[in-house]
Amino acid sequence: MTLYKKNIRVLLIEPAVQRPTFDRPKPNGNLGPAYIIGALRKHGVEVDYLDATVGQEGRDLKETFYSRTELENGLIRFGMNPKEYYEIFSNYDIIATSSIFSAQTRMHFEIGSIAKKVSKTIGKKILVVSGGVNARALKEHFLSNGFDIVALGDGERTIVQIVDEFSKSKPDFSKVERIAFKENEKIIITSSVKRKPTKFLDDHVPHPAIDAFPLDTYQKLSIPHAGYIPPGTRIAPIMTARGCQDACTFCHVSKDKQERDLYGDIGYLKLFSEQRVAEDVKRAEKLGVTRLYFEDDNLFFNKKRLYKLAAHLQRSGMSYSDANGANLRFMVNKENGKYEVDEDFINMLAGFGMDELLLPFETRSNEMLQKYATGKYDPEKMLPYGIVKTVKKHKISARSNFLIGFRDETWESILATKEFAKNLFAEGVDQAGFAIPVPYPGTLDFDHEMTNKDVKKDFDNNVLKYTDFMHPLLPPLFPTTVPGDKLVKACREFWEELNTPDYVAHADKHQLSITGY
Repeated sequence: MTLYKKNIRVLLIEPAVQRPTFDRPKPNGNLGPAYIIGALRKHGVEVDYLDATVGQEGRDLKETFYSRTELENGLIRFGMNPKEYYEIFSNYDIIATSSIFSAQTRMHFEIGSIAKKVSKTIGKKILVVSGGVNARALKEHFLSNGFDIVALGDGERTIVQIVDEFSKSKPDFSKVERIAFKENEKIIITSSVKRKPTKFLDDHVPHPAIDAFPLDTYQKLSIPHAGYIPPGTRIAPIMTARGCQDACTFCHVSKDKQERDLYGDIGYLKLFSEQRVAEDVKRAEKLGVTRLYFEDDNLFFNKKRLYKLAAHLQRSGMSYSDANGANLRFMVNKENGKYEVDEDFINMLAGFGMDELLLPFETRSNEMLQKYATGKYDPEKMLPYGIVKTVKKHKISARSNFLIGFRDETWESILATKEFAKNLFAEGVDQAGFAIPVPYPGTLDFDHEMTNKDVKKDFDNNVLKYTDFMHPLLPPLFPTTVPGDKLVKACREFWEELNTPDYVAHADKHQLSITGY
């Protein structure tokens, strides 16, 4: 175990959450923090995890998850009372967050503000750190709202370097790779040393410490990040690869790839080995997990690899969901110039325990797919109805999601997508949702909106006025061809019309998302 000059204690906290009144509360338990905890443990650093939506393991959920407070912005905050943070933070030297959802920016600023107040009150330096796509996209704002450092790339090396430097009598954070921090009111951006590429992530990314999560509490709640499960199911996330070969403009990968010098290869495909994936499944199994959720951005990109992984994934009593979205073009093969559904591949998925797929058909418009979604799928040629039929034939639940209201999309295009969804239901889709594309910070769509100097100035001066309402079922914050109120109404009406009455009633009762996620 590494011996530090100071006994550094780190708290990795995922904040309480704010949501519109109609949206379903969900606990955190995201995979990114689990990898960071794994990295710190590997280097002998004392680290704890806190999901502030539920509190410490064993807490009365009436005091946390089911506690509701209406905020001044009209949103509902749920989770621990922020007054509890004061005593908790006083026990740590570093407070770290992972900010991946723009709509929760306010909740991260709350942590930064309280951590600084605690530091001042007790007279002890508390370093406040964040990472994730939202933090790096809004680094100037995070560094002005209580955070000392924002990580710009993969965090496993970075967090260890931060702790190493902080433990010194005179820390020099310019020596830490790929971070942003302030010095004399100036933002400093550090670079990274060049390393020889490795075939697998195994070499520098440790096992995710999912044992740090309050798994008993998550099991009690039985609310996954997407989809739905029988009550009492013990769940956890898993990842077999990072990055994506596509670059959809509404996804952070699009910006990550453009800013490779700044962010590194965070957006590019990188793999965990077969052995490593097998070990992660075994570790989850030993914790009593019976359902794993793939968090890969593109699980199907290498079908030969997935065939090999299948033998390691298949375990008695373990089921899987690809609720993060399956890339549809890999569910077909091209033979003699024509596409055919790859039934062998779908059968293999069912064989290792995959029983739920999110099929992101997204839109009927090839124009929208080409312009915003890398042209990653052709709904005219790649047999969408055949894919659904075959998935259902192999007893896999088929859910889908559709995006309506791209900034220059016409109403006629939206109605064509609705008709497309209706036809997919006729072929066996179980449930589907509709959502409005949101130009989140850290995407090319957001950069497009910021080309308007007046909009950028207003955003920078009133960042929370924007981020609070970056939600796919709220009116768009930026101009769209179809009025925002009409889009919001359409999302709800299309969803009610196409899903079964029983499902709509069940979803409303339990506040299930109508976006399809």
